Amino acid sequence: MYKSTPHGIMLHHFSSSEHQTGQGAITADELNEIIETYGQGRIISADLWQKKARESILKDEICLTFDDALLSQYEVALPVLEAHNLTAFWFIYSSILEGELEMLEIYRKYRTSHFPSISKFYNAFFSTIQSSELKSVVDSSLKKYDKSNYLKQFTFYSDSDKKFRYTRDVALGVDNYNKVMHIMLKKDHINLAAFSKDLWLRSSQVKELASKNHIIGLHSHTHPTALSNSSYTQQKNEYSKNNAILTKLTGSKITSMGHPNNSYNSDTLNILSDLEITVGFCSNMSKLNHGNLEFPRIDHSIIMKEIKHK
Repeated sequence: MYKSTPHGIMLHHFSSSEHQTGQGAITADELNEIIETYGQGRIISADLWQKKARESILKDEICLTFDDALLSQYEVALPVLEAHNLTAFWFIYSSILEGELEMLEIYRKYRTSHFPSISKFYNAFFSTIQSSELKSVVDSSLKKYDKSNYLKQFTFYSDSDKKFRYTRDVALGVDNYNKVMHIMLKKDHINLAAFSKDLWLRSSQVKELASKNHIIGLHSHTHPTALSNSSYTQQKNEYSKNNAILTKLTGSKITSMGHPNNSYNSDTLNILSDLEITVGFCSNMSKLNHGNLEFPRIDHSIIMKEIKHK
């Protein structure tokens, strides 16, 4: 059903000789295959897609979207886009542009580089919890966990992925999750500054993308994993700061966004409307009847499975 509706393709991590592979990462060749096979002539540049969205004249057009301001997107994916004469949406969380470290991405690199498989990381993660003061909190919360319903709209998540995300976002919450991860990082003697130097875009690269007619959009300031659990004031601060930083950096009004972790509520939509954001994207294809702040997106991993099974 979704193949006939306008939507975005959601892209995150890319691998190459300079950027290590990991769960969900694709190569330049695989991106090219997505464009040529899945797109079938329907993929158009972000500026045109946004214009048609505002004018409510989209039919079945597809756009490319990049979340999280990752350096691998710039170094691996951008040359592919340029070969196809395409621009994309780039949804940027802005804390990293101010020199802050965003731990979610550091944690991802850690579990990719220090464990032979994601299952080995999950085993170490839950083992660390079981030997910590948080054991009873997590054990109690997991009794309420329903794997058949939790994140069921994200079909690319395995049962282990969902259990981990439930533990991270529901059982632990941000502060306690960070405690667990810092125990693991300390045990492996990780220097955070050195470890993260190749993860994110620099301000000059974001400015360059904007100058080449790519669309720079909001993605919150600090990328909370469960933004909808935050108060109205906290959400407003996240998006207002994100908007101010990106507006100053690009010299242009910011008019688009992507919901981080698909976590939002009516407060979020009201805040975005007040900021005059006109186009927003979800992180799945479940909402086909929607407003302009909830356009659907399909994850690239789903597309790759379809292509490989043809």
